[in-house]
Amino acid sequence: MRKASIITRARKAFRALIRSASGYDAASGSGRWPHSYALSAPISQQLAASRVAARKIGHQSQNNALIASIIQHAVTAIVGDGPSVRSVHPDPEIAAQLHAAWNKFFADCSVEGGMSLGGYLSRKARAFFVDGESFTKLIVDPDAMRLKLQLLSADQVDSAKTLPSFGMTGDTPNIVAGVEFDDAGRRAAYWVLPTPPDSPWASVAPPVRVLTQDICHVFEPQWPGVPRGISPLTAVAGLARELDDALDASIVKLKTTAVLTAFIRDPEGYMLKDHPLLPMLEPGAIMRLPEGADVQFSPTSDMASLSEVLTHIERMICSGAGVPAFFATGDYGSVNYSAGKLALASFQRRIKAIQQNHLVAQLLIPIWDRIVLLEVLSGRMRAPDYESNPERYAASFLFPGWPAIDELKAAKANTLAVAAKLRSRADIIAEQGRDIADVDAEIAADPYADDDLSSDATNIANQPDTETQNA
Repeated sequence: MRKASIITRARKAFRALIRSASGYDAASGSGRWPHSYALSAPISQQLAASRVAARKIGHQSQNNALIASIIQHAVTAIVGDGPSVRSVHPDPEIAAQLHAAWNKFFADCSVEGGMSLGGYLSRKARAFFVDGESFTKLIVDPDAMRLKLQLLSADQVDSAKTLPSFGMTGDTPNIVAGVEFDDAGRRAAYWVLPTPPDSPWASVAPPVRVLTQDICHVFEPQWPGVPRGISPLTAVAGLARELDDALDASIVKLKTTAVLTAFIRDPEGYMLKDHPLLPMLEPGAIMRLPEGADVQFSPTSDMASLSEVLTHIERMICSGAGVPAFFATGDYGSVNYSAGKLALASFQRRIKAIQQNHLVAQLLIPIWDRIVLLEVLSGRMRAPDYESNPERYAASFLFPGWPAIDELKAAKANTLAVAAKLRSRADIIAEQGRDIADVDAEIAADPYADDDLSSDATNIANQPDTETQNA
């Protein structure tokens, strides 16, 4: 027993020596950092926490006003009314045929029916913020040879399906949280439950293997090799929960303060007797109390700094979520023009990153490729160079642009940029989510397009700003 205690103490002393030898406080050298305050195994810890976090954030998305506002503004900014497509094929006839096929798909894209691609992408973007990921199954109607999309819940991809290969090759797959990898580390398949586990009368059938070519997985991999996603609101979910508690406590405090109570003290007990002149507290009454009696009221709570504390917490939550605080809270009176423009620019970069890195790369490009393939295989489109020149059948996606804060200043800046050859018309038009070919076609069809409006435009551009005149 004594020998065991000596060995235990020696081990503890050795570990303490190793920690102190690091010389870094973040490495627990000083003992200030708890051992639980570390991601020692990020992938495993994320897989264990992702579904629990999704359920909690899903609850907040329906019950926490700030989280609901953050998700609503982010989803609207990412999707808008849906992207337009621009085919890069040099043949105008083929490009027009591909656009027609895309427009037909855009109008009704879901297997459920009655949903445009814009509405479908809104559901995808919402799942991205709540679950941290979303899955789409590409389904082809064998009769019409048309593509339809089936939205899968994150729980429908069986996260309990884990089968390590232990480095073996051949028939032993490597499955982690419902995602199957081949020997080279590429995603080979997903193991999908027939129905969502939370649906009424859910199926108890085991998961089915679906090839990765038929599944689009939209998520943000935060660690190398992580197979699943986690909500970007995970870092602020706890603080949002504390904000709820603080608001509830503040409301109770206000209600308690509003209940004003008066306490009449009478040391001689005169007022406690059955006396006809017993005073009754009434609004606006002037009362004469017996000698030695006085009145005390319940103390009122000081809430002068409460607004600043709650506002600071809201700003921290919005900052962690990547949404400007004045967007989510609706408090536009607390931001000036310069600060609002800077916050909006940062928010736009974040939104553009999500659009291009996740929606376009992980979902829209596979959808477009499948639509083109179906047009070729069905014989609806003749494409002799489809296999030899597949790059001709690519496309770019244009999301709705951001409205200018000051349209006159933006028009002047764009005009100067084009005149100085710093930007092109195509770049400026694409920034608004439109195709330059469509704009040129509209201008060509405009009966007033031949009128010389250049002098009027020059006069307008040379006018000084009203803000400058007032200054």
